[in-house]
Amino acid sequence: MSKHVILFAILYSGFAFGQVGINTADPKATLDITAKDSVGISTAPEGLLVPRVDRERAQSMTGVESSTMIYVNNILTGGQTGTAANIDTTGYYYFNGTLWAKVDLNTNIYNANGSLVENRIVDQGDKTLAFTGTAANAFSVDGTTFSVNAANNRVGIGTTTPAQSLDIEGTARLSQNVTENNSSQLNNARPLYVSTTSGQVTTSPRGFTTVAGGYKAGQNYTIATLPNTNTIVKVRFVCYVDDSTAAENNEAEAYTYGDFTILGRGTSSRIGFIDLNIKDSEGNPKVLITNDGTTLSWGNNSQGVTSLRLNQTTGAFTIENSTDKMTYFFETLGGI
Repeated sequence: MSKHVILFAILYSGFAFGQVGINTADPKATLDITAKDSVGISTAPEGLLVPRVDRERAQSMTGVESSTMIYVNNILTGGQTGTAANIDTTGYYYFNGTLWAKVDLNTNIYNANGSLVENRIVDQGDKTLAFTGTAANAFSVDGTTFSVNAANNRVGIGTTTPAQSLDIEGTARLSQNVTENNSSQLNNARPLYVSTTSGQVTTSPRGFTTVAGGYKAGQNYTIATLPNTNTIVKVRFVCYVDDSTAAENNEAEAYTYGDFTILGRGTSSRIGFIDLNIKDSEGNPKVLITNDGTTLSWGNNSQGVTSLRLNQTTGAFTIENSTDKMTYFFETLGGI
């Protein structure tokens, strides 16, 4: 009898004030449940038990109001169809107006798919963002647009199966911007070669064509470092005044081109210049100031003297000029 009186009192309070409190005389919401022992070491269980049903019972319900909550304690009954299409494990479910939806507090971008509803920005500050993986296509953007092969440490652009460290299936562009009036140099640079079968891009093998020099590359410059013995190198070059005054640009003596060979056999015959074919702006043989086997030099009128030198000890192949207005390029074949 006393239980009915208490229940009546609770319901009456709810009818009178529109709020019901359990274990509280001052409910703060439509239903306010306060723990009987909110602190301490009491072993008495407290909480809220929602209706517990099996999947078949949930599937059989009709006229269910949206936001209704249940706990499915058995999925061996019924089927994963209809309003129970999402019920694939025991746990809490709520009715969303169409079917029972899982109450999954552990859902995040790492264990469930989703879609961005707005633009997002991640401010890393001074923190790093790292991904680790072991799959062949561990990370990708829009299919083949960008793919990271973590299994083989490769990156693919236009492919999800990169065959090299960087595999581009398509075209690529290199910026052509050049900073004006600054020295731009190449030293022992090797051209790139593309395989006609695999598309692999590689530099030339040791001893193949290399290039050196640059725009106003400076007064003293190392073109290459060669073996001082057991080597043969064919060299082609141009040397000219570049982007200077109109008068200096018009000086015929400031334009030189040609080719020669560097040969070194053994310790008794180290590297030296042979087979000289150096010409002036008229295509005539250039008048050399020095030609002693390890030094070649010629005049450039107001641009001073250009000297090519070979160091038979270190193998250094260098160029010197008394001004920084000269531009030169050297192409070497073999021996490096």
